[in-house]
Amino acid sequence: MSRRLIAYVHVDGVPYGPDDEVPPRVAKRIGDHAWTDADSTVEAPTPTGEGDGSGDEAPPRSGRGSGVEAWRAYAEQHDVEVAAEASREEIIAACEAAELVEPEQPKE
Repeated sequence: MSRRLIAYVHVDGVPYGPDDEVPPRVAKRIGDHAWTDADSTVEAPTPTGEGDGSGDEAPPRSGRGSGVEAWRAYAEQHDVEVAAEASREEIIAACEAAELVEPEQPKE
């Protein structure tokens, strides 16, 4: 069975999309949630994961969908430049500096 990505993901700073052939060594590093059958016509989710087509909502800061790939895609979508080796926290900080997201409030 052939698989293809349902959305763009970044592995070591290299983007891979639904129409790209992903090398096996890279494919091993991408979670099963990012794949679909090659014959499937599933609509790719927006970066928000809501499927509403807006894609303007930032990824969550914790839990499902809060990984570095989601934040990197969000930053790139909004033309926020981040280093290829930037951590999730560094990307979030860059998005805060660009005033795309509000700084997280400390828990009391």
